[in-house]
Amino acid sequence: MLSPSTLDPAVLATATAGAEADAVTAAGTFGAALRASPEFGALLAAENVLAVDAVANAAIDAFQSRQAELRVELMMGVLADDQAAELERLQATMVAVPSVASYVATTAAFQAVCRETAAVVSAQIGIDLAANCRTGGCCGG
Repeated sequence: MLSPSTLDPAVLATATAGAEADAVTAAGTFGAALRASPEFGALLAAENVLAVDAVANAAIDAFQSRQAELRVELMMGVLADDQAAELERLQATMVAVPSVASYVATTAAFQAVCRETAAVVSAQIGIDLAANCRTGGCCGG
């Protein structure tokens, strides 16, 4: 077997450029297939409905506002029982809005597709794609 160090640099550069072009083409094909999935279409539709739902946005804002106010308590693990109950109530109110529930469900369905595809890609390349795409991995920041 030839070592890359014994190859002509021009030949190695050409081979590398060809492999990179193939990877970009494959990634484009993969992205197009993922965008064409019914789960992605459902997620986009749910996102569009959620974006114009005033009731949903008010419920989301109320939950996120209170959550932000209690961020320190949450991080320190010192949230009082009444504060925790208030957050749970606000979250339940938010998730009870049909457009929010639909968005949550379609997000979970699309995430499942992403996990399945990551497993397929991982099997093909021989490394855990998801683990290497997290912050600090080969692709993370």
